[in-house]
Amino acid sequence: MAGIDSTVPAPAHTVAPVPTASAAAQAAAAHPAAGSHHPHPPGTLLQDRLAGWVSDLTTLHELTERLTRTNALDAALTELLRAGAALVGARRGLVVLEPDDGLGPDTTVGLGLARADLGHIETVPRGAMPYGALLDTAAGLPGGAGEVVRPDLFAEEGLDARHREVAARLGYAAGYALPLSTEAAGRLGAAGWLYDEPAEPTERQRHLAGLYVRFATEHLARLLEGERTRACMATV
Repeated sequence: MAGIDSTVPAPAHTVAPVPTASAAAQAAAAHPAAGSHHPHPPGTLLQDRLAGWVSDLTTLHELTERLTRTNALDAALTELLRAGAALVGARRGLVVLEPDDGLGPDTTVGLGLARADLGHIETVPRGAMPYGALLDTAAGLPGGAGEVVRPDLFAEEGLDARHREVAARLGYAAGYALPLSTEAAGRLGAAGWLYDEPAEPTERQRHLAGLYVRFATEHLARLLEGERTRACMATV
């Protein structure tokens, strides 16, 4: 047509073509917006850790306060078992009070275990029970190993036959035990907790339980001394 030079090339595009919806979605996935990342603010992990420590200290404070309000051995032993069960995540347990000086009193208290259940447990050779080694070997003395962990009884090679029978009868599959032992009090006994399924307390739980039981041992030693004094005066 006149006035139009058909040999002149079309002008180059200076604006990118509008992408399709699918292309836009692919681009967004490949290059997410800079503001979509939310890194943890500096110090968050430290704050979380401090919050955990504060929570642990608060728990220990509450449990030790409850223990100090007990003024008799049986009540203190029961409270020790309840607090220990809460700390290690167990449902049942037993504590054997058996002072090393041989002056007594010797007693066994259970948590979640009837008297008949304790009778069955007493038929197991003591050394086969999680708490047994703590009563009869150096492991339970001040400075000894300090704990017995049996995370899966039925998977153990050489598990005592009677222990296997009693564990199956009572429905427990794991155990954890701590000595009632400090340098000042000596060895007063041992406490053990039983799990319905294979399990063991975490390092954090074991640490808290250890702190609590050491405190409880000192409290029990004071109650024991008072009970012995009263018994002695009653015989005069």
